[in-house]
Amino acid sequence: MDEHDYVYQLRPLIVPGLMFLILYPLIMGSVHFLRKLPIMELRVLIGIYVVSGLGILALWVIGKSKHVQIEEGQIVFQSLLGEHILEPKDIRRVAFYFDGKGQEVAQIRTNDEFYYVSEFYFPFPELMSDLENFIQRYGLRSNLQSYVGLNK
Repeated sequence: MDEHDYVYQLRPLIVPGLMFLILYPLIMGSVHFLRKLPIMELRVLIGIYVVSGLGILALWVIGKSKHVQIEEGQIVFQSLLGEHILEPKDIRRVAFYFDGKGQEVAQIRTNDEFYYVSEFYFPFPELMSDLENFIQRYGLRSNLQSYVGLNK
């Protein structure tokens, strides 16, 4: 099995945040111009804008660093927050399902943690194929048979 590196897609997270950062000053500026907000309210609104901007920047940096690698004998989740290496003996169950928005999700359960792989990782079809091959190669417990039946 070749090692593949799957990266996290940022567009669904960052585009709405950037739209907020562009529209917020326009709306607040027009409200302030029409109503002359007191200085305290204006400072609170500016604080909200700065905190939101820093939050979006933090999401971008953390999201940019997220990777999943399926290597020979292990699955590696990496980000700035750390690296988690899952070996077949650590994995209790892998569940495939569709969330409320119809997006495909794989849930990897260990003894005390859950790891999720969703369509935000690119290229997702290859990731799912590698994950299915990993499950079959190491005989992991999963709902793969019933999941494949749902996709037909």
